[in-house]
This record gives sequence, structure tokens and C-alpha cells, in this order.
Amino acid sequence: MRVNTIVKQRIRLNGKDIKKSSDFCYLCSIVAEDGGTSKEVNVRIQKARRSFSKLRSVWPSKSQRKGTKIRIFNAYVKSLLLYGCETWLVTKGIQRKLQTFVKRCLRYILRIWWPKIISNKDLWKVTRQEDINVEIKKKENLDGSVTH
Repeated sequence: MRVNTIVKQRIRLNGKDIKKSSDFCYLCSIVAEDGGTSKEVNVRIQKARRSFSKLRSVWPSKSQRKGTKIRIFNAYVKSLLLYGCETWLVTKGIQRKLQTFVKRCLRYILRIWWPKIISNKDLWKVTRQEDINVEIKKKENLDGSVTH
């Protein structure tokens, strides 16, 4: 695969043409021909959703404190969601998708659903979470990667 190029020349190895691919998985991340990350983000959200679902017996539990549930969420769901995010080109659409997923999970954990609602700002305060874009930028800076 050639990423973000317009070269049409075939690539050959040992006299045989190498088959062209529009995307492939490398180190558990999807690399797309156009350099975009929307497919990768969708896969990450699906994996995080499955992880969240596997813990469905924990979320309504009254024996676990709210803080413990949030730590479990950060360790087992959010870390899976944001794996490799340092390399993503985070557009507003991707940011919105990630943020929506996290907000839905947190509201489920806290048992906040319609008609009982709170603002997103209050949700962040109660759960001690940050905006997803801030978290991604922190990860980039920790790894020494270039920020967007």
C-alpha cells in the first residue's frame, strides 16, 4: 500500500507483482490507503463497546463505589478505546464520535438517563474525566509525538 500518493507504478518482488491493498492491520491498528483514521476509530469504538458490555454486571452493582467503577472504565474500556490514538489525525467528527461513546458509558455507569439529565460539564466534574481531545493531546506529548 502507498499512503497519500498518486503513483500508479506496480511494485514487484522476485519478479511477481505485489497485490495492492486499501488497508491493513499493523500492530493492532488499521492503516488506510488515504491516511485517514475513521476506520481505525470505528474499530476501536467497537472493541471498547464489547469490553464495556462484558463488564455489564459491574456497572449496576451497589457493592462497588462510583470511583472504583470509573477506574475500571478507564483501565478496561477507555485504554482500549484510545490505543494508538497518538498517531491519529483527530478531526472534529472523530472527536465527536469518541466523546459521545465516553459520555454514554459514563452516564450508564452513573445511572443517568432521560428524564434525569445533567450537563456534560457536570458529568466531567462528577467523574473527574477530561475532554477526549485533551486526553489524546496528553498522550501525544507523553510519547514525544508531534501534536496536531
